[in-house]
Amino acid sequence: MSEKTTSHGKVAAVVRELEHAIIFGRILPRQRVTEDEIVHGMHVKRHVARDALMELERLGMIMREPYKGASVRLYTRDEVRDLYEVREVLHREAALRIRRLHDADWIQDLERTQKDHEAAVATRDLVAVFNANKAFHDTLFQGTANGYFVQAIEYSNALTHCVRSHALKHQLFLDQACAEHRAMIETLKAGDLTALARQCIDHMQPARRHYEEQFCGPTPVPADGLATDHGT
Repeated sequence: MSEKTTSHGKVAAVVRELEHAIIFGRILPRQRVTEDEIVHGMHVKRHVARDALMELERLGMIMREPYKGASVRLYTRDEVRDLYEVREVLHREAALRIRRLHDADWIQDLERTQKDHEAAVATRDLVAVFNANKAFHDTLFQGTANGYFVQAIEYSNALTHCVRSHALKHQLFLDQACAEHRAMIETLKAGDLTALARQCIDHMQPARRHYEEQFCGPTPVPADGLATDHGT
């Protein structure tokens, strides 16, 4: 194995460990993440730590500022709105373009990932919950038979990992997600892609609202005195 391949593997391992720390709330928004902490805490070379931070910045999970270093990114309410606008467009259009409605193997794979997710929720294994949830949605949009849709959705989802992840610690959100996954499968079996698109949009809102409430401050009140609902 070449030194370059080994280095890439170490960077990926550091990215994965830091990603999980951010996703599961061990490192919170605005909290600093330094190269020194990574080098000494994970026993890697400085260039590995630097490359890992660059990758996490590309994924939108951290931000680096001159003379301040890196910290977990805190999205503003406007940034959350813009990110979710992109996610909603992608999920809606992908749902409407599902082509594998009559593919029994695909439906079976989707049901398997849904059961894996429920099993992980039942044991409160949050790493398994995260991975199984990702597998469910990856499998769902593989139904488009369009790999570019899958890639675009994976990337937009990754950008919101640190937004969506805070809801994982609450059983109510997890139970709701399980119920919504089951409903999506039943809607697919009924062949109603318009309803599926609506379910996909609704499915992403609870975690979004939770993040906005926890980290974005009060909902702005416009001049007419009516609060704007950013959660739908």
